Amino acid sequence: MAKGSVTQALHKALHQLLWVYSRWLLLIAIMAYALTGIYKIERDAVGVLSRFGRVIQPNILPGLHYKLPWPIDLVESVPVKQIKTMVIRDFGSSFTLKKEGGISYEFYKETNLEPYCITGDNNIVAITLVIKYTIVDPVKYLFGMNRPEIFIERSAANLIIRQLAHLPIDDVLTHGKKQLEFNLQNLLIEELERYDTGIRVSFLEIKEISPPTKVQDDFDRVINAEVEKKRALHQAQGFLNRIVPEARSEADKYIQEATAYREEKILTAEGEASRFLSRLKGFKKDPKAQQEKIYLEFVKKVYPMLKEIRVVDGRGENNPNWMNLK
Repeated sequence: MAKGSVTQALHKALHQLLWVYSRWLLLIAIMAYALTGIYKIERDAVGVLSRFGRVIQPNILPGLHYKLPWPIDLVESVPVKQIKTMVIRDFGSSFTLKKEGGISYEFYKETNLEPYCITGDNNIVAITLVIKYTIVDPVKYLFGMNRPEIFIERSAANLIIRQLAHLPIDDVLTHGKKQLEFNLQNLLIEELERYDTGIRVSFLEIKEISPPTKVQDDFDRVINAEVEKKRALHQAQGFLNRIVPEARSEADKYIQEATAYREEKILTAEGEASRFLSRLKGFKKDPKAQQEKIYLEFVKKVYPMLKEIRVVDGRGENNPNWMNLK
């Protein structure tokens, strides 16, 4: 009887001990579950808090925060201050495909065909793009579409095909490359905004654009010829810019000299005319006196140039008494 009482007492004490420990374990489990709601947002990111799939806080700033534990609340950290880089190799050369891999590498491995792109004049080129982008709207980025990076990659590949279909290969490989980059970037920005991806493209560069390896040397010669042509045009333009001002300066000098000569002749002619008119006026008043005056002026002008003077009579015969001015 005493032994059964002891056993019952032990069982009772054990049940009480288990109950006490169970309550403590449950309390610890509840506390541990509650502590799972503590989370941290890094400095280059923002958090998006959703409760049962509904966004309630779209822009949680960096630092420590608390949410209701899973599965009630869910927080996604979005690196909005990071600049991400994407390389589009869908139309890369075989060297790029073998070296860097990617989706086009699988195509090349299965078919042994290089995924070139076609230009507007039915030539083929290998092209690789580098795109840099940032996340500007975390909610649209997370919930607007599934895997937005794949959408960027497919949109960029589609735009490459459409743009190159309107361009000749000479433009693509020479002076048209920068314009092609500009057009691709603007069109890709419009495409991403149209579908509310929450992504903004900040930079787009054509990393590689080249003809097939078999004709690379021929295209290099064409490009070098274009460069030489531009150099010759620049030299000719420089010569033109130098020689034209010199010719204009020389022409201006001749024009000024001709103008001065004309003014001088006009003034001289006007002076002569004025003197003639003055003499004519005096001649009309006293013709004989004017004749004598003209004769004396003529003699005064001619006399110093005479070497000898002969005096003749009225009949035109020589007078022996002539004067030698030598």
